[in-house]
Amino acid sequence: MSEPLLTVENLNVLYGDYQVLWDVSMQARAGEIVAVLGPNGSGKSTVLKAIMGLAPAKSGRIMFEGRDITRVPTHEMVALGISMVLERRRLFSAMTVRENVLLGAYHRSAGKEAKSRLEWVEDLFPILAERRDQIAGRMSGGEQQMVAIARSLMSKPRLLLMDEPYLGLSPRIVKQIAGIIQRINQDGVAVIFNEQNVQLSFGLSNHGYLLEGGRVVLSGTGQEMIGSDVIRRVYLGV
Repeated sequence: MSEPLLTVENLNVLYGDYQVLWDVSMQARAGEIVAVLGPNGSGKSTVLKAIMGLAPAKSGRIMFEGRDITRVPTHEMVALGISMVLERRRLFSAMTVRENVLLGAYHRSAGKEAKSRLEWVEDLFPILAERRDQIAGRMSGGEQQMVAIARSLMSKPRLLLMDEPYLGLSPRIVKQIAGIIQRINQDGVAVIFNEQNVQLSFGLSNHGYLLEGGRVVLSGTGQEMIGSDVIRRVYLGV
């Protein structure tokens, strides 16, 4: 078996004096889709933020392609091959769709391939080519999520982090975004995303982790997670 693309080892994260993550460990291999599931307040968003350098680790280690990135600043992550789709899109609402997407290629490591990357993301999201001159803030929530994903893909990441990619979207758009995640993955990008929907998360993923109270309480393949009694206890109280 190949070495993991990403390894998180015994990660502890605090917000002020309040500890959010307790000795969290997980892995993602190249070509995998990994789901991080948990109820509200379980720390699943913090895991992604810690990987991206947005939530500093108190202790533990984060390795990417054999390199320790635990203390690497967020602005250097793009050059390493990691990108993130933030919760609630975080677009520049007064700018056009095209302007928002091109911001994803701002780093010199991505700028040289901006034209080919733009062609690729517009092939993934044809609506973005059609609406390139539209003001992003006037698009629907689902369309804005596509812009946010496209922007993150412009840097040609090998690992894409997605913080609650289905939040606030209709079932039809959720299904569409899930299909896009699969296609991104088929094009060689490993994906880690967090979510609360059990079937949607683990049905899509190769591997999954369940967080409760800032700790990993279960991990396994997607199908193993779907059938787990622990999942039923955490989510259904049975």
